[in-house]
Amino acid sequence: MTAILEVTDLKTYFPINTGILKRNAGYVKAVDGVSFSLLPGETLGIVGESGCGKSTTGRSILRLIEPTSGSVKYNGQEITTMSNTELRKLRKNMQIVFQDPYASLNPRLTIGAILEEALSTHNIGKNTKERKEMVKGLLEKVGLNSRLVNRYPHEFSGGQRQRIGIARAIAVNPSVIVADESVSALDVSIQAQILNLFDDLQKDLGLTYVFIAHDLSVVNHISDKIGVMYLGRMVEYAPNEALFKNPAHPYTQALMSAVPTPNPTIKKERIILKGDVPNPSNPPNGCAFHTRCQACMDVCKTIRPKELELSPGHVVSCHLYDPQYK
Repeated sequence: MTAILEVTDLKTYFPINTGILKRNAGYVKAVDGVSFSLLPGETLGIVGESGCGKSTTGRSILRLIEPTSGSVKYNGQEITTMSNTELRKLRKNMQIVFQDPYASLNPRLTIGAILEEALSTHNIGKNTKERKEMVKGLLEKVGLNSRLVNRYPHEFSGGQRQRIGIARAIAVNPSVIVADESVSALDVSIQAQILNLFDDLQKDLGLTYVFIAHDLSVVNHISDKIGVMYLGRMVEYAPNEALFKNPAHPYTQALMSAVPTPNPTIKKERIILKGDVPNPSNPPNGCAFHTRCQACMDVCKTIRPKELELSPGHVVSCHLYDPQYK
């Protein structure tokens, strides 16, 4: 089966301009060489601390933020070189669900008008009457009563607003959806409902997800593959089961240790990371994680680790697994 989404060495740098003349003083390397591929119907979960480049990765894939370099292919089509006209057509196939559903919904429009606008923009539906019927169907599909169609966003709870955001994303029949921290602002009980909704829609519509979150237990629930990001780089990438069974990178192990276990009798050692995440405008030499790593070796401070495949599909960037440094 051919990959529906293929990302190769994606980089997104933001220039730092200083002084009156706005001279360039360097770059913030928000995304620094991310690669992955997804088959139709798969879900990739991207996890990491705040500021690691997760959201920038998701938005760069869709060119909501222009990537600096690298390749993003949708069904073999190169997205990074598309014209605005070509990109507009592609938007129908690739959609995003934002973190804050209230900020992403126009407060002056009813939810019916918001969804109808998405349909008319992409010429879906023969006329207004048909679109209004489609809007009702979309609301029912995401678990909302179609009689609420004339209400405004502020009249809904956070979970309901996120359902409206999901309805807007699926309105145009996309193949790929980037979910950018789509459950992080919600209560735990509501998170579970929204995750189940994502799961049901994937089965019904054959969707492919890039699911961005900072909570490993959330991505464990929904993902086929997981990419762990740190300071703009993907330090570990593996099938879900392999990552949870054998977390290899010290950063992944630290994240895993913070995930609560459902059984209170099972005690596990918590790995506390020292220090703060380094400044992405001035990342450390060598391995970006070496300033906080308990297993840091001298080589980690000077040489950037290579990607090593530990098992089929399980890739880690860490000198601990490189035979050259064992």
